[in-house]
Amino acid sequence: MNRVPLYVINNFLKFDRKIYQLFGLQLGRPIRLKSIFYFFFFGAVELLWYFTPGLGLLLHWIPAGILLAIPVTLAWLLSDIGTENRSPVSYFRSFVSFHCRRLERVTYFKGKKLEKPKTFAVEGVCTYKDPKKKNAIKSVIYFFKGYTTYK
Repeated sequence: MNRVPLYVINNFLKFDRKIYQLFGLQLGRPIRLKSIFYFFFFGAVELLWYFTPGLGLLLHWIPAGILLAIPVTLAWLLSDIGTENRSPVSYFRSFVSFHCRRLERVTYFKGKKLEKPKTFAVEGVCTYKDPKKKNAIKSVIYFFKGYTTYK
């Protein structure tokens, strides 16, 4: 029996596990399982930071509602942002480095730093002003900035 090789596109369909109800309570929308894992991970990191002597003093000043909102926000960001088939850590590292390069006004071409032009100037450009016509009988006057004006 001859086998025919099947060529398919990998990662074309990707199914995420979702939770539709919790302890019999229907949720309004499905929640991704990985976002729940992210929430528990960031919540545990926040608890460790909260109870660390010295470092925890910073978190003791923040209200409890905001302390709860931090892991929820981070979990939502990590699960809903498309990371282009990369891990979230490498995606956010490239995201931060991109914006740092933008602030430095430096671009890279073939691994070498190139300065971006700071100013753009175009000289010798004619501009004209067309005043609003109050009276149709009057002739229209054009003014050219930087050049001799003719009436």
